[in-house]
Amino acid sequence: MNDHAGSLLPEGARLVHIGPHKTGSTAIQMAFFHAPEGLLEEHGVRYATGVRHRPDKAGWALGLDGHPAGAAKPPAMRWDQLVEKVTTAGRRRVCVSNEDFGRAFPQQVERIVSDFGRDQVHVISVARRLDRYLPSQWQERVKAGERRTFEEWLRLVLAPEKTGWEWRNVWFGHDIGSLVGRWTAEVPPERYTLVLSDETDRELIPNTFEDMLGLPRHTLKPDPARSNRGLAWSETELIRQVNMLFEEHGWDRAVRREFVRHGVLTDMGRRPTPEGPKNPPFPAWAVDRLHELGDRRVEQARSLGVRVVGDPEAMRTPDGVPVVDGPAVAPGVDAAVAAAALAKVVDVAVRSRAGAGKKTQEGSSA
Repeated sequence: MNDHAGSLLPEGARLVHIGPHKTGSTAIQMAFFHAPEGLLEEHGVRYATGVRHRPDKAGWALGLDGHPAGAAKPPAMRWDQLVEKVTTAGRRRVCVSNEDFGRAFPQQVERIVSDFGRDQVHVISVARRLDRYLPSQWQERVKAGERRTFEEWLRLVLAPEKTGWEWRNVWFGHDIGSLVGRWTAEVPPERYTLVLSDETDRELIPNTFEDMLGLPRHTLKPDPARSNRGLAWSETELIRQVNMLFEEHGWDRAVRREFVRHGVLTDMGRRPTPEGPKNPPFPAWAVDRLHELGDRRVEQARSLGVRVVGDPEAMRTPDGVPVVDGPAVAPGVDAAVAAAALAKVVDVAVRSRAGAGKKTQEGSSA
């Protein structure tokens, strides 16, 4: 069925938002997390998380993908704490939002639904147009260490062969049919809501959550300043070149995490986006594939038997997508952007050296 807005859930419902990644999850999580104190509770709603805008560590404790490489797995108590927040809400409607749920394997889906309350769980996911999602996902991969160009990466994820980690990383959560199938194996299809994102309607997603949870309009106000600031193409290319140098020099992940992930990228996100294109154009060969996949998603949205919010036609790849024949030439990096990145590397190095020196002094005086 197709709805233009979400339908109010019964009291005591547990709304599980499963993302997937790069579909506006952070914006809606921040809107919940920073809602005026007491406002959600006043309307009989609990947003279940911890000290951050999403319960990421709880999901990682359950074994969900998305856990930072090289970091220790959180203890099981993280998941138990989240479950307690959900199950002690009584007749209040609860929302749990974690895009890592979109990566859950069938046995993990069963555990999530069972622990939160099988008869009370309702699921919501968002689908985004592929020509908007794929450049954003490539950028995230570059931020995580990817060295391939956009075209090289596309050849992996748009290949008809369903093989390789990069292919699975994209489609495990973004193949609408497979994602819905994993969750409707545990919850009835009438308790699954699929929101078809409309890039021209920024209020569609928050309005849907408000309607389902019985919240007044504009309770959830996504703030762009609190959401993930995407990189410009020139910034992404700078990081990609740095990734190549890390590979060339054999520097390990811990070094990259300290200097690039927590250093340069964090600093970039706090600065204004430089001028220039945000994303690279699509190679000409990829556009036909995008149209094919977009058409398939339209048919899936119409035939899955779940509640659909939005227009299935919004999943089609439109004409006029930026296209290039031959290799795309990345724009040059602004000198100020490069200088700021270098300055941050120096800053991290100085702080690291100072910390090491302090530990040495403490050890000598012990």
